[in-house]
Amino acid sequence: MAATMLQTLLASRGEREQMMAIELLSRGFATFRAHVDSAMVIRRLVGIMLRITEDQGEDGGRADRAEALGRGAVLGRAALVPSSSAPGTRRSSDGRANKASDARMGSVSFAVVGAAKSGLQRISALDMPVVSATLCSMLCDPSVDERWRALHAVGVVVQAHAALLHEHLEAVTSAIVGSLSPKRATERRRLVGAAGTCVRVLERSYACVSFHAETQTLAVGCTNGRCVAFDLRTGTRTSVLDMHGLVAAVAISPLGNLVASFALGSRELCVWDPQPSALAMFAKSLFWPTDAEAHGSVAPTKSMTIPDGFLVHSDVPVLSVMRTIKLSWTGDSTVLLQIRDACFSLSM
Repeated sequence: MAATMLQTLLASRGEREQMMAIELLSRGFATFRAHVDSAMVIRRLVGIMLRITEDQGEDGGRADRAEALGRGAVLGRAALVPSSSAPGTRRSSDGRANKASDARMGSVSFAVVGAAKSGLQRISALDMPVVSATLCSMLCDPSVDERWRALHAVGVVVQAHAALLHEHLEAVTSAIVGSLSPKRATERRRLVGAAGTCVRVLERSYACVSFHAETQTLAVGCTNGRCVAFDLRTGTRTSVLDMHGLVAAVAISPLGNLVASFALGSRELCVWDPQPSALAMFAKSLFWPTDAEAHGSVAPTKSMTIPDGFLVHSDVPVLSVMRTIKLSWTGDSTVLLQIRDACFSLSM
């Protein structure tokens, strides 16, 4: 039965058949995932979910760009360059039209798109590790169409299940940054609007994500105690600060030259440089000559420990605790940490 439903999902153009296959596969995913290719199901749902956007043509593409840029999702000058409409309506990076994919998907209605979106959200609730791994794989795909779809799908999953994706935030963010490689300038221009919207969704959903448009710096706090900084101009990770415990809040200074981060476990507030100098990186390489991860490690410029008793403990969900914490800069050199009614400041 699982194989039949998968075949219907992949090959059928009938609206009722597609919706039935989506319903059965998503609601029974806990049972069917042992008998079907889970990644194939997720990729197909993402393709269906975004098919109407692709079918809008040039006018729809302009509307999509206006919406993305209107939200302030600016990723540098490239985002201001008029891009094409949805990549699915264009030629692939090797110059050949993606006719096979278009013919296989056909035209879909809003009802099928809604069913595909609900199906993806249900599967995310049942098996987020598989969904996040599949989206990361799509973001690394050679096809610009596939990466464009994945960027939109990440936003859908975050908005529905931010708490479940939290554990996989570093991997997903790394894949998003990697999809914007400057070595492929044409593809980057076509993806930058969707990537900007995706980054803004992450920033609104997690207190541990901060983006600085002018310096193109993206900082992400992770559940494993790492705080990672990325440079979106180069599509690379620039530095990592190892903290003790889940990183609950991150904020980049107004000038973009400093990052403040707060960890729950150690109750430590740190300020650090996301762009270490070449001399500092060379000095660190002398101490860790074979550890690739350590080469990006940085030490905090300044830190302080918050007294115990201000944080919510026990069985309160992590994201609920994070919502009680606000980290912001009151100037170029002073960071303010608010935990419910208590305030702490750290000046450089």
